[in-house]
Amino acid sequence: MYLFLSILMLSCAQFGSQIFLPALPQIAEQFSLSNTDTQQIIMLYAIGFGLSQLLYGPWSDIAGRRKIFLLGQLLFIGGSFCCAMASSPTMLAIGRILQGLGAGAPLIVSRTILGDKLIADKLKQAFASMAIAASVITVITPVLGGWLTTNSSWQYLFGLVGLYLTLCWVIGFKLLPAGSGSGNSVSVGEILKQYFALITDVRFLCPAAFKWLPNLLFMSSVTFFPFEFQQKFALSAEQYGFYISLTMGGLVLGTVLVKIAQKYWDYHSILALFWPLLLLSSLGFYLLPFTLFNALLSYSIFLICGGAFYTCCLQLIIEPFRQQAGTVNALSGAIDMFGCALLAMLINKYWLVDSQSLGLLFLLVTALLAVSWCLMYRQKKQSAEQQQTPVYSARQSV
Repeated sequence: MYLFLSILMLSCAQFGSQIFLPALPQIAEQFSLSNTDTQQIIMLYAIGFGLSQLLYGPWSDIAGRRKIFLLGQLLFIGGSFCCAMASSPTMLAIGRILQGLGAGAPLIVSRTILGDKLIADKLKQAFASMAIAASVITVITPVLGGWLTTNSSWQYLFGLVGLYLTLCWVIGFKLLPAGSGSGNSVSVGEILKQYFALITDVRFLCPAAFKWLPNLLFMSSVTFFPFEFQQKFALSAEQYGFYISLTMGGLVLGTVLVKIAQKYWDYHSILALFWPLLLLSSLGFYLLPFTLFNALLSYSIFLICGGAFYTCCLQLIIEPFRQQAGTVNALSGAIDMFGCALLAMLINKYWLVDSQSLGLLFLLVTALLAVSWCLMYRQKKQSAEQQQTPVYSARQSV
């Protein structure tokens, strides 16, 4: 039951962020907005999403997961219907911010409820299953969004999401266990101290980089591609949604491969095994002509890698900090969404002009992840040596 609830809540955040991407050109045309302005309105969701998690994470550790989900989901629902009735860019922007501020709650609960109820191999398998489900949802949403945009309107999309979120709220109200929070009050200063300790801890930073940086690439790409594909290749929103959904199959493949590989290798080794795929994808964008086939192929390879990294990071980030699950997921999610969304907005405005500039961004991220992996490996080796030292000393004393 807890895996089902986790997947259901995760789907709320994913629908809120991804189903509207094929509709970007339609929104820009209706409100006479530039591509950049439309991208920024859509990215407001990610900014609110990221910031809200800083509150929901520690709050859920104290007050319990159920209460936080129910309150945040109501805000999410209200923002969705506000967008559905938007008659101006300002109203749409307000609705997107409200959506983001609410969406942090179901995401935090989806990631922490498994850690609350499962341990060891059961937790590992549950995270792998959740990653597969997340990738399947990511495949479905562009197709659904493109089809609805072509056959109705973008407002209809927001209304549909609002109804889905309402259904999830009812299910959460019925099935989520009450309580489970510590009940202890924590001051803002203590929370900030916890966040600072995490952000300076290599055990948190290095694995989180494998989540943040691929997400930066994903956000930069998905706001760049709708205009690039629909204008250069004369695709409709429905056709764009279909083609992008094909590439999203890479996420499913990546998560499935990790679920198989984790039986034989640890997550650090799996990260190293998939890193060359990211390099291959980067070179594809940078060196190959920007045709529909080349772009889809390079992006598919990247998403295989992204699916694998996401699965590994779910476990690696939380493993050393199980008693702070909400806080850890909050900080990770806040940087993942707010930081990456802000950077993606700047990148789309000042950096991305063609496929070569996109390829250069991919190459930079590939290099940074190689550095992160080396730091993780060194830290892991040092931890292993420290665990062996007492045994060695004891033998010497005997």
